[in-house]
Amino acid sequence: MLTMVMVIAVLIFSILASGIVALAQAQSVTNMPDSMGLRIWDVNSSTTDGRNIYTIMGKVFNNDTVPFNGVRVSATLYDNNDQILVERSAYSSPSGVQPGMNATFEINVFGTVIEGGINAITNFTMQVAGDRQELLFQ
Repeated sequence: MLTMVMVIAVLIFSILASGIVALAQAQSVTNMPDSMGLRIWDVNSSTTDGRNIYTIMGKVFNNDTVPFNGVRVSATLYDNNDQILVERSAYSSPSGVQPGMNATFEINVFGTVIEGGINAITNFTMQVAGDRQELLFQ
């Protein structure tokens, strides 16, 4: 029990000492049907002390049998009244995702574009889209 408390205390100290503040936000991810397509997962959001930037990062998995090119992840950020504050998007890295592979993404939102700054953000939803590369047989 004491060891577990010490581990938690060390983890909390490590997070605070790094200057990164993880935000517990309600979030919604819109994925394509379960059997095929692109899926967003492992999503986290954070701010860095002293910087007015809200960052959403995660991964996109290609659960299809063909590659996707131009994979773009979009986030819509809301306030506590469920009003849209801002919409932002970014391409995954790499922007082309092969079948069975992951790509990462990072969306940065500057607080200066949001009325009330980054502290006004209470929720966000996400979507992913890409160009499905059809296999052509001759």
